[in-house]
Amino acid sequence: MTRPGSCPSPTSASATASTIGVGPQTKTLGAAAGGLLREVFAFDATAARITCAACASTVPMGELRLYAIELGAILRCPSCDEAVVRIGRTPRGLWLDLRRAATFIAVSAEAP
Repeated sequence: MTRPGSCPSPTSASATASTIGVGPQTKTLGAAAGGLLREVFAFDATAARITCAACASTVPMGELRLYAIELGAILRCPSCDEAVVRIGRTPRGLWLDLRRAATFIAVSAEAP
């Protein structure tokens, strides 16, 4: 259970997922998560460059592999399949986990 004003822990989020019974996963490119990412970020996050903490590969977030589930999304590194970004949808809002992203660089629209 989460106290008022606090965020759910990864343990409680996974416990909720196992209780609810997550449906089948679909796999595609991270660019397909654009709508969900717009809810989290105030810029086009699919263009942001992200570095995988496991293999040090740096790619645009839109090139991460998207595993969509009922409760949100898991974005995996295309090089090593590490779960770099996790986004969970809860009744209170969105839960964002970037712990396996070594770096996250927002790229401006004017950048080459």
